[in-house]
Amino acid sequence: MSNLEIRIQRLEDERDILRTIYGYGSALDYGSEAEWADCWAPDAVLHWFNPPYRGAEQIMAAFRAHTHAPQVFHKHFLVNPRISVSGDTASADSLFARLDTYPEGPQILAFGRYLDKFVRSSDGRWRFRERVAEVECARAPPEAVMKFMATQKG
Repeated sequence: MSNLEIRIQRLEDERDILRTIYGYGSALDYGSEAEWADCWAPDAVLHWFNPPYRGAEQIMAAFRAHTHAPQVFHKHFLVNPRISVSGDTASADSLFARLDTYPEGPQILAFGRYLDKFVRSSDGRWRFRERVAEVECARAPPEAVMKFMATQKG
């Protein structure tokens, strides 16, 4: 490959990785199961809690147990993604915040950073191999989230 082709490939890889990163939040916020599933490698690991979710079945179960619009409205925000590509693998770190609806109006539920590892799949699509959500600060969820969580346990 020429230097120009290498540079273009790197830009395309970074753009496609961002597509996965942004698709994660949008899928959670609006309940797009297909979009969520397409973000993950089959053997991926998701670290929301201990123990982590391992593999497609557990990661999809985590998605289904999560709140989504229109039952509960929230927004996942992501800033300052820093991506490093090395062949068919990549890593990224970024900062996140989740905005929820409280009686006083929109407020931040939690913020922190994501530590991500990616793999280029056989179809060329970049997918999470591992996502670690490091929550640095959180508050009690709003009532709508608590009600939803109660229905998931019963």
